[in-house]
Amino acid sequence: MKLIRTLLVATTAALVSGGLASAQQTGGGTPPMGGGTGTGAPAPITSQPNADKDMDLPIAPAKITDPNAFTPPTPIEPDDDDGDDPRDTPPPTLYGEELDSENDTIFYVIDQSCSMGWDVQSYTTPDGRTASGPRMARAKAELTRSISGLSDNFKFNIIAFDCGSRQWSQDMKVADDGNKQSAIAWVNSLQPTGATGTGPATARALGDKDNMMVVLLTDGAPNCGASGMSGHRRVIRNANTQGATINVFGIAASGSYRAFCQGVASDAGGNYFDVP
Repeated sequence: MKLIRTLLVATTAALVSGGLASAQQTGGGTPPMGGGTGTGAPAPITSQPNADKDMDLPIAPAKITDPNAFTPPTPIEPDDDDGDDPRDTPPPTLYGEELDSENDTIFYVIDQSCSMGWDVQSYTTPDGRTASGPRMARAKAELTRSISGLSDNFKFNIIAFDCGSRQWSQDMKVADDGNKQSAIAWVNSLQPTGATGTGPATARALGDKDNMMVVLLTDGAPNCGASGMSGHRRVIRNANTQGATINVFGIAASGSYRAFCQGVASDAGGNYFDVP
């Protein structure tokens, strides 16, 4: 019996010793209690938490090392240094028609013959009122609107004619406020008188060789100052050595007179317009 007990004690001790060794190797078993120093090494960590799944931490944005990576291109601003370009300002108009002058000059030529006192009709004044008046009153209202609308980069002048002609200024004037007001007052003083010398008056306007635009307002067939309609056209063509454009506004024009006005415009590369 004593031998059996000895064997049982030895077997039990061996089993206990093997279990402790196994626990130290696998990290299992019960840790020691209290503050003892212990001689066994701490159990190694056999796995790490998955940072993507097990850790709910904010992720800092990636640092942009290229400063241009997400910068949109800077829009190109238009070049506005060409403020003197005449195309930057609206062209003058007459009876609603644009007058395109290649060098910002314009010479108005207005008929003031006796027939401009005929044919009373209603019209709109420059200040927006409705009035009644003959061809002269209607033409002066339209000419006033055109002069008022000139931009200050333009130069202009005016001739009024019957059988002779008279000129507002000796030379072209800048279209500033003072000159425009002076010109409008001069236009408003005109009264119908005499016969119709279209050719010489238009040729006089063409005598200013710096001018490249003539605007002719007339209502009657020419009957003084040259030989017939063909003679008036020839006088105008011969005077136009600079190649100015002539636009003609025929007031209540018809028949051969209308054909004459169309011819004057065509000879100078301009346009003809029927107006009331």
